Order: sequence, then structure tokens, then C-alpha cells
Amino acid sequence: MNKTKEREELIRVYLKYDFVLTQNQKQIMHLHYIEDLSIGEISEIVVTTRSAVFDAIDKSRKKLKPFLNSK
Repeated sequence: MNKTKEREELIRVYLKYDFVLTQNQKQIMHLHYIEDLSIGEISEIVVTTRSAVFDAIDKSRKKLKPFLNSK
């Protein structure tokens, strides 16, 4: 699967199963995948480190992974 398809699938899963994420993870995922902001831009908005934003995205992806490729 190419990167664009992977991103589209992750957005679809995020929009359908966001209830498995914390409020902070939802906010960061929304800013990154829906608003298309960079990790640096997000870190300025939520007033945290780039590393913390990256970790939140990584943990969110892992939480959403079981729902990938489900219809």
C-alpha cells in the first residue's frame, strides 16, 4: 500500500474509532491528519515538545492499528 493510501486509511479509521484515543491524542491526530500540520506546528499549538507530539501520534497509530482494513 502506498503512503497516500495508508494515510487515507488511517484518517478513515481515526474518524470512525477516535473513541479509543485520549482527548490529547484526538487533538494531535486531528491537527496532524485533518488540518495537515507538521509536528513542529502542533508542538507550538499544544505547547509541548516535538518528541511528545511524535509519541502521541505513534501511540495513536498503535491504538488504531487493530481497526485498519476493517470496513
